[in-house]
Amino acid sequence: MEQDIPGLTSIKTSQKAKVRSMRRAKGAEYLELFLLGKNKTRLEKEKINIEKRKAKVEEDIKSIDQEKSELESMVAGEERKETAGSQYKKMVPKKPMKLMKIEY
Repeated sequence: MEQDIPGLTSIKTSQKAKVRSMRRAKGAEYLELFLLGKNKTRLEKEKINIEKRKAKVEEDIKSIDQEKSELESMVAGEERKETAGSQYKKMVPKKPMKLMKIEY
C-alpha cells in the first residue's frame, strides 16, 4: 500500500515507544533478547532488499536516459547508434528442434 502522507511511518505508537500494559515478568529478559535479535535480522534483510531495489532503479534510469538521448539525437537528424538495437534482437534457434511423434 502506498503512503501519501510524508512522515507517517515515524509516528510513535505504543509498540514503538515500548509501552506495556503489564509489568515485565521476572526472567523475561531472555525473551526480550530473542525478540530483539529476530527484529534486527529482519531489518537487516529488509535493508539488503532495499539496496537491491535501489540499484535496479538506478540501472533502469540510466538505460532510460541513454535511450532518451539516442531518440533526441535521432530527432535532431543525427545517425542513430546501434548499441541499443543489439539488446532487442529476436532469439532464433541455431538448429531446428527435433520432433518425435507419439501415438496414444
